Amino acid sequence: MNRKNGWIVSLFIIGLLSLVVVEGFINPKIAADQRQYEAGQNSPLTHDFTALAQYENAYMGNFSNLSHLNQSLPLHKQLDGYQLFPETLTAQINYSLNTDKMDAVQLDRILVYNALANFVLIDNLEQIVYQFKDTQVVFERKLAEQWAGTELRTLQNSERWDSIVRQKLVEPAEVRAVFSQIVDNS
Repeated sequence: MNRKNGWIVSLFIIGLLSLVVVEGFINPKIAADQRQYEAGQNSPLTHDFTALAQYENAYMGNFSNLSHLNQSLPLHKQLDGYQLFPETLTAQINYSLNTDKMDAVQLDRILVYNALANFVLIDNLEQIVYQFKDTQVVFERKLAEQWAGTELRTLQNSERWDSIVRQKLVEPAEVRAVFSQIVDNS
């Protein structure tokens, strides 16, 4: 075998080994990490709030922004459309499930997290309505700001978000307290 053929065979073997390493080890690891990340996005306790920064917007009427924001929040797989009411600065988020199919505390945790994320990132959104097949839950910005004790826009900082919002969603009793303080019962 001459020197040129030796180089060709060597490069072929190196390429084949590289392909085996990439396809056999690196790509499966990346895919597993991606699946784990996506699974974490289904819970308010592990959701990546920093990934939502791109959806910050001054106006709730930006339908594309609102829909992409809510498609990035927990419970996104059950989304069933949106309706905007610009005269009252209200967004209605429709879900294709009955609330009795979920654990009540986990549902409240998700709704509080999602509502606060919407209020924090969309400046003029005053009310958000979550419409399920069997019930409707309404959140008000002013009640959320009273509960947080600060203007909601300041919670865009992930450390403040974690300390003021996420930590209050760990214990079931705290979840119920937050829910009852920011939901509009009228």
